[in-house]
Formats: sequence, structure tokens, C-alpha cells
Amino acid sequence: MKPMTCWNLAGYPQRLHDMKRIALPLTLLAVIATACGGATSTDTTPQATEWLQELEAAEQLWESASPADYTVTQLDRSEDESVASRTLAVRDGEVVSLAGDTTTVEEVFDAIEESIRRGGDVEVEYHSDLGYPVRVVVDEDRDGVSELDLEHLNVAAMPVVRSVEELRWAQRRWEAQQLDSYRYIFRFDCTCPESGTFQVDVQDGRVVETVPLDEAARASSLHPGLEIDAAFGDLEEWFTNSGELIDEGILAVDVRMDPRYGYPRWFRIEGQDIDNEFFSGRFTMVVTIDLIAELEPVHTTVDSQDLGQIDAAMAAWQQAGLTDFRYVLTIHCMCPGEVAGPFEVTIRNGELDSVIWQGDGEATDAHVFLVDEALEMIGSAVVDGVDVDVVYDPDLGYPQQAIIDTEAVAVDGGLAFSITDLEPLE
Repeated sequence: MKPMTCWNLAGYPQRLHDMKRIALPLTLLAVIATACGGATSTDTTPQATEWLQELEAAEQLWESASPADYTVTQLDRSEDESVASRTLAVRDGEVVSLAGDTTTVEEVFDAIEESIRRGGDVEVEYHSDLGYPVRVVVDEDRDGVSELDLEHLNVAAMPVVRSVEELRWAQRRWEAQQLDSYRYIFRFDCTCPESGTFQVDVQDGRVVETVPLDEAARASSLHPGLEIDAAFGDLEEWFTNSGELIDEGILAVDVRMDPRYGYPRWFRIEGQDIDNEFFSGRFTMVVTIDLIAELEPVHTTVDSQDLGQIDAAMAAWQQAGLTDFRYVLTIHCMCPGEVAGPFEVTIRNGELDSVIWQGDGEATDAHVFLVDEALEMIGSAVVDGVDVDVVYDPDLGYPQQAIIDTEAVAVDGGLAFSITDLEPLE
């Protein structure tokens, strides 16, 4: 099966187990905990009865009119007048976001009811069409201090993507945001060995940092640090080649887009009949992406000497005009030989012809990069101000040895490789 290369989906996580979803910040937790832990009043005042009737009508309206999959922004005001803002996504009644402490609208309804029944002073404004509580203020012990001051904004359904046309529409919406610098939280739930939740920072259109947020992510050998744009390419492959992918074991892809920004907020991939180091038989993968902040761009300084060297190397390689040649590629990393090589790579008519792992002399489908791609990686690193240490062939310009200090772009230990024994073919 052709892997979804952009996001390297073959090995992301099972459900996050050490970051528990919190109903609300400590203020709402205190309301709920008190209500559940103590005696609930069974005698209600006429005012409380009226509040409960309004609540029941609002809940019925929400149940009948609300989307099953939605996003909502919650504003929580504390006693010092500070405001915490959280935008969350709810899928099939469950919060799927990790961007801060989150709760569903349904859980807020429950908290309102508990506070009313316990005799608290409750002020609620319900949305006229959807019924959800637009603003909730709860004074649990009627002392003039609000234990809960919550506001819901921007409730919107997460659009379902069913075709490549709808996907491209969403991509145009994302591109219209013109966000080149942002932070997002990436979670992968998977019935496969690896797992993890990561915070990813993107600056000027390129990932500059990936931070694991749980033990599973810290133990993982995977690094999903890529800009959000990369997800669109993988999803478009599904919608344009679904028949071929179904033949290879992918059963379905279910996609939900963020209604404000247009990026893939949540998607699930189901497959079967795949047997490798990550999967065996039927499997499910779920990706959740939370865009949590726009970042100020940080521009890096380009080393003019490195830039001159890579320009000269690219020019020499293009001038050589080799279309049929062979070389040995070795990735210098602490990883299995099947991944690191050395690989004997053969190019015919400018295209990859074969890859032989020299460990057993057998053909392999291991990922290798071509000379052009190696030069492009080095050039991109130089332009982004990433430290590089490269030895170029004096005649042909290809990188004989290269170390790219990619810790700034979230690959532990950097990237080091060598290209040796390059020879033209007859």
C-alpha cells in the first residue's frame, strides 16, 4: 500500500490516556463536584421551577436543532476579570479537542440544572434558534461572587467532506486565512503500536518545533511535525484514488473540516488486510488537529556563504545532465538497516529504477531520496537559516556528505546522510 507520506500516518497513537478531558476549569468543576457530592434539593421555589422549565425547553431545542459534530468557542471569566478562551470540536457528543480544558454544551446544561436544584442564583441567556446557553452566570451560595461565568460563541457545524471538490473548497478557505505562522495540537488515535500527542509550531510556512505532550509521544519514534497544508495532499489522494486504495486495504475515510479556518479538524481512516510492523488485519486511525494560536513570524538569517555554495552545487549538477547513473545512499541514524541502508540506487531516464538494500542484496521499497531532492533539502534548510555542513563533489556538485541541523524542525539529532560511489551507466 502506498503510505500517506505527508503525515506519515503509518504508526500514530492509540487514545491519549494521561491527559484527561476536564468538564470546565476549576470553577465549574467545583459546581459539579459540590452538586454530585452533597444532597440535592428536591424542593424548588417558583423561580427555580421557571428556570428549570426554560432549561428543559432550551435542551429540547438544542437536541432537535443542533449539529451532531460542531465547534464552539467558550469564554470563561474568572473573579479577576481575566478571560480564558477555548475553541473545541465535538464529534458524536464527545469532545475531540485538546486545546485547553474543554466541555460539551450538554455538560454545561447538566451543570446549570444541578446549580438550580441546589438553590443557586442562576442567570442564563439561551440562543433563540439553537437553544444552547449563550451566557451562564452561577452564584452557587448567593454571596455575590460568581463561581461560573461562561459564554458560548461561534457554534457551527463541522462540514463533512465527501468529494475532492468539497476538499478543494475547504483548502481554498484555509489558504484564504493566509496563516504562515501558527501553533496546533496534533493527536493520533490508532489501533497500532505507537501513539502520541504533539504540539507543533509553524513559522513562515515551515515547522520549527514539535513538542511531545505525553509519555506515548515521548517514547514514539514518529515525528508528525508538518504544516497543516500537508494534510490536504493526503486526503486528496483518497478522494481521487479511492478505488485503488480500497483494493489495497483502505476501507473508508471520514473527514470533518473546521468551519472557520477550513483545515481538516478531524478525520478517521479505516482499513484491513494490511500486515506490517504497524498493522495486522483491520485497523482504525483517527487524527485530531486543534489550531490553538497564531504566532508572530520569526525571520531567520540566511548564511550567504552557504547560499552561494548550494547555488553553485545545483548549477554543477544540472550542467552534468546525468539521466542514467547509480549511487549508494546511507542515512546516518540510530535506526534499522532496512531504513538506514546503505542502498544502491539506480536511476534510468531520470527516474528511479531500483533500490537494493546492501544488507541482503535484495530489492526494497524503502524510502530513498534522489540527488535533486537532496540538494533541494539542503537549499531549503539554508534559506530557512538552519545550520548545514555539506561536502559537495567538486565536479558534479552532488552532496557527498551532509549534516542538516534539523532539530529546529523537529527531527531529533538532525539529518545526516552520504552519497558515495556515484557513477554514470552505459
